[in-house]
Amino acid sequence: MSNKNMHDEKILQLKSEDAAIRTAAAESLMCESLTLDLVEALTALVEDQDKGVRNAVSLSLSYNGNEKIPHILVKYISSKDISVRNLAGEILLKIGAAAVQSLVGYIDKGNDDDKKFLIDILGLIGDSSAYSKIVQVMKENENENVILACVEALGNLAHSDSVEDLIEIYNQSELYKPMVVEAFGKIGCEEAREFIISRYRSEDVITQFAMIESLGLIGNMETFFFLLNELNSTEGALVWPLLESIYSLKEKFSFDVPYDERMKNLILLTIAEAEIKYKKAAAQLVSEFNDGDVVAACLNIYGEDAELDETLKPKFFENRNFLLSKLNGVINSVPKNLRHILSLIKEIYDDNPGQITSSIYQIELRSLLDSFVNCLNNSDEEIRRTSAELLFLLEPSTALMFVDKMIEDDNLWNKLKLLELLESNPGEESLTALVKLSEDQEEMISERASMILAQFSAEYENKN
Repeated sequence: MSNKNMHDEKILQLKSEDAAIRTAAAESLMCESLTLDLVEALTALVEDQDKGVRNAVSLSLSYNGNEKIPHILVKYISSKDISVRNLAGEILLKIGAAAVQSLVGYIDKGNDDDKKFLIDILGLIGDSSAYSKIVQVMKENENENVILACVEALGNLAHSDSVEDLIEIYNQSELYKPMVVEAFGKIGCEEAREFIISRYRSEDVITQFAMIESLGLIGNMETFFFLLNELNSTEGALVWPLLESIYSLKEKFSFDVPYDERMKNLILLTIAEAEIKYKKAAAQLVSEFNDGDVVAACLNIYGEDAELDETLKPKFFENRNFLLSKLNGVINSVPKNLRHILSLIKEIYDDNPGQITSSIYQIELRSLLDSFVNCLNNSDEEIRRTSAELLFLLEPSTALMFVDKMIEDDNLWNKLKLLELLESNPGEESLTALVKLSEDQEEMISERASMILAQFSAEYENKN
């Protein structure tokens, strides 16, 4: 069969009423040489109603490499069907730099929504050849959304020549200022840094927020001390990005962060009130300073985020004796992260089993055990289970005093854990509890309890 006949056959398959045939035909073209007719037939299927067909078309158009594909595909950016528009955008983005010329060429053909969408894609591709056209649109277009898209795209291109043009946009409207500043943070040149610092004190809080975050990305030694100075006179939510950017520059240049009562209080404020990304920065600063009060305050945010937990955990272990003396009050306040705090205590125990009982006063240990007992009434089964385990680990005699409460727990996994704990602590009280559990209505529990009793009996006979 000639190439022409093969191509004609593929086109017929792409236009088949059977979705499976259309899908197979689209998949087969991923690595094939395509004629213009084949490109047009394949590209038209971005409007296909069948998801499998669209997926196959997306793969073939994204990775075939034919230079005609972006030129034919780009017109679908103007589709009134948002799913078609988005699919065309995704494919063009995957094609990348090879699609830039087609994207740029279509900007003047589309409406403002199309222009914004096209410029968004160009910004994500990040090819500097789109720079001149994006600047032109930014200067000539009056649509705010299009202008904002241009600003963001220029930031993604990180083209230092765009700073002067971006400053002009900055001065046009309050709306553009935060986005321009964010773009400066990506561009990172000296001109951008100096502009941010020169305008910082005259701007509103929203713009200052963006300025601080950008300075954390592009700052130098001068910027570091500028931010420290601003921290001394700043209150409220602006403290959060200031701490984050100060920490970022500290890490970047190995600077020392001064620690005093104000810094301590600002870290505490951020830990208590900030969004999670700023709490992470505050936690990193906590790891730099050995302040027990701040470390104890961090217990309140433990469990909010896995990355944050990993930052805080070494500091908790380092200050375990101080924390253990405070934990009674924390647990009895029933914080929302109680489950995580109990798990942390278990980890501290596992790290050095004998240290908890030997490192705190007896009265503190007794208070801690009492707080675990109180947790046996908690509605969360995991809290009850961990508390029971900690009681057995720290002082089995106390645990066995409350074993009836544990037996009453209606959670299957908690009873299984109790059986495990009783098996590890043989004695008269454990035997009594096991006899009760051998009569449990849950067959798995009763059978397991009976097995442990039989094991204890055999061990007793062997000893005698």
